Amino acid sequence: MSSPRRPDRPTRAAGRRRPGVRQGIDNFVDREIQRGGVVVVGLIIAFAAVINLWQPVQIWFEQQARLAELDTQVAAAQATLSEAQADMKRWSDRAYIEAQARQRLMFVYPGDISYLVVNDVNVKPAKSDEVLSTVQTTSINWVDAFLQSYAFAADPLQVSK
Repeated sequence: MSSPRRPDRPTRAAGRRRPGVRQGIDNFVDREIQRGGVVVVGLIIAFAAVINLWQPVQIWFEQQARLAELDTQVAAAQATLSEAQADMKRWSDRAYIEAQARQRLMFVYPGDISYLVVNDVNVKPAKSDEVLSTVQTTSINWVDAFLQSYAFAADPLQVSK
């Protein structure tokens, strides 16, 4: 079994030969100019990439904003649709249709009496901070008023005669 071969190293005599100070500075300057050139070329490439990609990236962001806006419109349309579908289900119920006809169109069955109450009296709201100093009594007996109201509701023609 042979041992692995080591890479060749410069001999000691070659290591003692040092270039002059002037040559070392020139090598250092050459290396720094190469590095600086690489950095400048890299910056130029990055700047060109930013300029070339600016408009497509801007368009992409505008499209994303438009998609978000359209998503909210779709969600609103779906909510409206589900509300309309629920309304359609209600209209398939006969009792709901009957209640709507009575309420909206004031339909009644034959023999029913319909009363329409119009609130044409303007009532001023009472001040809540007013406190009465004396207890007031009414001159109307509420029991008699209730019974008269009941009798009138039962047969309005007989009571008014």
